[in-house]
Amino acid sequence: MNEMLCPRPCPAVAAIRRDFNEVRDHLAAGHRCVDAWLALAELVSVPAHQLDCLARASALAPDDLELEIAYLEQRLIVDPGDTEASGALRAARARRVLMGHKPRIFRQMDASLTLGAILVQMGAITAQELEWLLEEQAAVRRRGDQVMFGDVAVVRGKVTPETLARALIVQTQQRISNEAAPRALGEYLIAGGLPLERLEQALTEQIYLRRVGRYETLGEILLRRRWVTRDQLEHALAQQRQDVLSLFR
Repeated sequence: MNEMLCPRPCPAVAAIRRDFNEVRDHLAAGHRCVDAWLALAELVSVPAHQLDCLARASALAPDDLELEIAYLEQRLIVDPGDTEASGALRAARARRVLMGHKPRIFRQMDASLTLGAILVQMGAITAQELEWLLEEQAAVRRRGDQVMFGDVAVVRGKVTPETLARALIVQTQQRISNEAAPRALGEYLIAGGLPLERLEQALTEQIYLRRVGRYETLGEILLRRRWVTRDQLEHALAQQRQDVLSLFR
């Protein structure tokens, strides 16, 4: 059987989507059709059968975020205790929120989750709180202050410095796993041998200091604690500068 992937929207399904037998026959004829599986999901009444239809539709359109969310929501209807689906749903909803705030060019540069999405996935904030914090950050920036998202979350009392530092470490680990080019100083230092635990402690201290109006760089904190040498720090900074400048050549 020669299976064909139907276009979306599928004109054939548009005319038959309320007829269970016709939709089923469309699939039986060999059509790999997202719209047909979505139509079946609406026509069947058993939650497990609806889940199966959504799973098949999602498999045919893995980049459809709304479909992924619908599938995960249905998984939780079938099994409210599905913790994997719950975490994946939080992350997917966070991605949906961020799509309206993060420029396309940055979405293409790195597949790792944003800090806000990681905080949602950790359960530290909700998708609704993420959207509110992004709007708060945008409002502050419109006034001319270049504030970071994490600082907004801490100042507004949505996360603690410890939680924010943990999320930053998770983001670093994800970027390393995704083989993304180093970006933050901490990533260069990790590549040079700095333990993640010490980076997390230094980040936590830096966040606490910023909260009370004291601005100390990550490098200064690490030097003060004697967790890096001056040569290690200068080497990491030189690598970071070189990589940034290479983007403009």
